[in-house]
Amino acid sequence: MTKQKQANRARPADWWGLFLIVLCYGFYNLDKSLISVLIEPIKDEFQLNDSEMGLLSGLAVSVPFAIACIPVGMLADRVSRRNLIALLVSGWSLVTGLTSLARSVPTLFVARVGIGVFESGFTPASLSQLSDRFPLRLRATVMGLFALGAPVGVFMGMAMGGYVEDSYGWRAAFIIAGFPGIVLAALLFLTTKEPPRGGTGEEIGLVGRAPPLRSVFRFMLFDGASRNIALGMTWAASTLAVLAVWTPSLLRRSFELSATDAGLTAGLMIGLGGAIGAASGGFLADRIGGESLTRKMMVPVAGVLFSALFGLVALLAGLPDVISIALLGVTAFFGQFYIGTGFGVAATLAGPDRRAVAMSILLVLFNLISYALGSGAVGKLSDMLARDHGAESLRYAFASAFIFSMLAAINFVRAHADLRRREL
Repeated sequence: MTKQKQANRARPADWWGLFLIVLCYGFYNLDKSLISVLIEPIKDEFQLNDSEMGLLSGLAVSVPFAIACIPVGMLADRVSRRNLIALLVSGWSLVTGLTSLARSVPTLFVARVGIGVFESGFTPASLSQLSDRFPLRLRATVMGLFALGAPVGVFMGMAMGGYVEDSYGWRAAFIIAGFPGIVLAALLFLTTKEPPRGGTGEEIGLVGRAPPLRSVFRFMLFDGASRNIALGMTWAASTLAVLAVWTPSLLRRSFELSATDAGLTAGLMIGLGGAIGAASGGFLADRIGGESLTRKMMVPVAGVLFSALFGLVALLAGLPDVISIALLGVTAFFGQFYIGTGFGVAATLAGPDRRAVAMSILLVLFNLISYALGSGAVGKLSDMLARDHGAESLRYAFASAFIFSMLAAINFVRAHADLRRREL
């Protein structure tokens, strides 16, 4: 077998590395989103309103994440990504456990900031490493499998968080959530190796010295496909931020579920529905597109449009509760379709020498803009509507978020058009 063919094959060690990284990403999302299922008891204990909880669940993490993400991404293009990932995972896991000690809003805020800082470099370092482990023909599938960690983590957080809150109080949930990540970090460090940069057959010989930050910014700004993918993923992530942060509260207020039932139901909707959607979207893109980036981009366009359609019907059509909840699960399914393709195509366009920094820039947009527009804006709008709509204010604020899905579709269509022009 030639070296080229060997480079285009994934080894068992690569799949093991992917498995561990997906688990780490699951706890990344569990630890970040756990607060969403605990909004009501934290809100009551600290006497906060929806706007303040939106800031605490969103911007308290996303702003420090945005500040640290690009510097850590630059580091990931220069040092061992395996070692960096293990350090970051153990760091945010420790801070999650320490959140249980918060006795005031400032200390709770500081804990959320710490989680944002440690989580900042995980995804760019992971996506860079996975792109070097797997060939282009598998890249959207692998990115879709990586994205499984988000809904699975949300499911674990919501299901576990609601049950533990009911049984032992909200502080115990943070303690239980923090421990597994430290074990995973040790496993990652001890049982995996750092792959060579540009390790896939298509990119052998393309690796050079990591370019300066301004060069990567210039590429992301002026490369039409990359720019529109970044914008589309940011808008789509704004909708997902609403689903992740506010679904448990929506189920408790509008559908009158208990904390345990709301956490489990939201976990199944977002976790199971989203996990299947993330994996299906990446797999479908690779089946449809093969090595054609243009054909792959058809999948996220369809995903965000179907997500908006089912979400609006679920919230506004006046259907029986069980049907509305099921449709919200379908919303989460299609809402995750874009992730594997978006990351896979963006990582391919960036190339191996600037991949981690490019992913960092993308993630800054995700976390700073999407959570501000998603969880923050919906919380504010819910407070504004409360005078006229009472407990149902969150339902209408939630529905307004699907405008972001429409904007995402526009940018994904533009990215598709740009890639098609390159193939002509």
